[in-house]
Amino acid sequence: MLFSGVLVFVDLLSYLGCVLKKGVKSAIVIFCSLLILINPYALVFAENQADTGQIAAEKTSVRKSAGIECLFPAHLQRDVFFEGELSEENITYLKNIPHDEALKSLNVLRGDKRGNLMLDKVAERVEGAAMLVRLLGAEEYAMSSALSHPFTDVPDWANPYIGYLYQNGLTNGIGNNLYGSRELIDEKQYLTFLLRALGYSDKDGRDFTWDTVGRAAVEAGLIKPGEEAFIGSQLKRERMSQLSWRAMFLNHRDRNKPLLVCLYEQGMIKRENLAALFENKDNRIIIQWFANLDSLEQAFFRHDEKIEITISREQKDNDYKKYLEHTLERVQLNTGVFLHQYYTELWQQGGSYRLILYPTYTNSASGDEKLRLWVDEIVSRVISPGMTDYEKVKAVHDYLITRLEYDPREESMVPVSSFSALGALETGIAVCKAYSELMALILNKAGVPCRIVVGSANGTGHSWNMVCIDGELYHVDATWDDPVTNYKGNTTRYDYFNLSDREIEADHSWDRNSYPVCNATAQNYFVKNNLIIRDSREFKAAIAEIVENRQTDLSVKYLGGNSEKIDIHKIINDVNSDAGYVISRYVYSVNEAVGVISLESIEYVD
Repeated sequence: MLFSGVLVFVDLLSYLGCVLKKGVKSAIVIFCSLLILINPYALVFAENQADTGQIAAEKTSVRKSAGIECLFPAHLQRDVFFEGELSEENITYLKNIPHDEALKSLNVLRGDKRGNLMLDKVAERVEGAAMLVRLLGAEEYAMSSALSHPFTDVPDWANPYIGYLYQNGLTNGIGNNLYGSRELIDEKQYLTFLLRALGYSDKDGRDFTWDTVGRAAVEAGLIKPGEEAFIGSQLKRERMSQLSWRAMFLNHRDRNKPLLVCLYEQGMIKRENLAALFENKDNRIIIQWFANLDSLEQAFFRHDEKIEITISREQKDNDYKKYLEHTLERVQLNTGVFLHQYYTELWQQGGSYRLILYPTYTNSASGDEKLRLWVDEIVSRVISPGMTDYEKVKAVHDYLITRLEYDPREESMVPVSSFSALGALETGIAVCKAYSELMALILNKAGVPCRIVVGSANGTGHSWNMVCIDGELYHVDATWDDPVTNYKGNTTRYDYFNLSDREIEADHSWDRNSYPVCNATAQNYFVKNNLIIRDSREFKAAIAEIVENRQTDLSVKYLGGNSEKIDIHKIINDVNSDAGYVISRYVYSVNEAVGVISLESIEYVD
């Protein structure tokens, strides 16, 4: 039977919106002689008049190594390692493990003698209590301690669990010295347990009451808005497992860190138990998708117009569209064969599913072969033996900016060639999609892991790159470092060269769940080249040095906050005066988003 009809993905990487990137960003503008606009700055010509008066059948992938794994979040990596401390990547990976698999591995969710987890069974209150104690890592303590409780209806095996919950203020029973052990538990009751475990108190109505459990659970993140209407229903073991695992990644009210981290740091969850979750990787959803990588890559090399793969029910039930996108992204990076669009059909076939992909490729097969040879030639010309990864990234960044010219035409006027890596090399004209594709192809071929980031800049569709240098991750946006000006000359900027998330998020946004965290700064262009200033005094010293050496340009990164604190024009005039008015003309710009001040085209009278 046809399962899902037709799913259409149109122009995956077109990002037509990036054509509009030339809008003026907030910048300091001094109107002196001639105003021109570049992306993303307002650039000013300042005549210093105030002071002076003037393919084979079987091919191998472009890059298939563990290196590129660092550019994917943990839950999308082949290999995830746990070294004793719960990093953000570890937490992201754990969060994406199916809840029943995770809790079974941690021995929190237990089944019958045959291993059946009985997920469709409605849980009893006593089962919910035992599950919560195991979830909190307190089972061993509870079993070895004589913890009392006042309830008369608790079976012997459950006394340690109920005693622990009662002594720690996590349960009060149902009244009349009864716990209600054999009563079926509803979602509202279990949410109350979880809220208390997360540090929320219903004592004297401090954080919530019985009547506000639903609202408190929504605010805490335990359930989604709208789900509070259904919390009175009986709780099946599967839903209990789902809520329990979700709670582990919510911040404890008082400690302001995920419950999982709190329990691990307190020794309630043992290292070996967590480590086991990282060892059981063969059944991860992404690993199942990776099983199709080789066949998909060969199909792309051949430019097959119809590609069939088999996926499991588990793959189909776990956001298969999103995982297919991630898989195809890897295929495109590995082969250098990019998609223009595709659609799929999904057919049920017994216990599995037949996924049929109908791709339309950006280039012809001969065009992709031409692109591969061209990339090889660029690598041989641009990359030298002995180059560090930083030097390779800079060399490719500079090559693209010198080789290409940004296409400034209106969206409807931009030709298809400007959107593709091959078209850009053939015409020398490109938009962000082509810049980012070429950066990824060339760097991966040169041995530097590089991925395309799809997002937006100032609210407009955009793409750029993420690179791995010495094990650290950075954003690189060659498009925004290639300014469009109305004066002759090819200017190379480094405003967006090796930025952290914190730096680039000022004007770029992306799906954080699809990309790893970038928090390093050591390989940032300005840090690496000691071009950091913190106040007007340091800026004046930098200007004086370039004047003394008769340099024609300077870019520095200002870390002192608002760049309006620096009177750029006055400082340049003061330095010029001290030097005997040797500067006749200069251009300067301020990129407030990333704190970069640039002087260009400085002309001297001598």
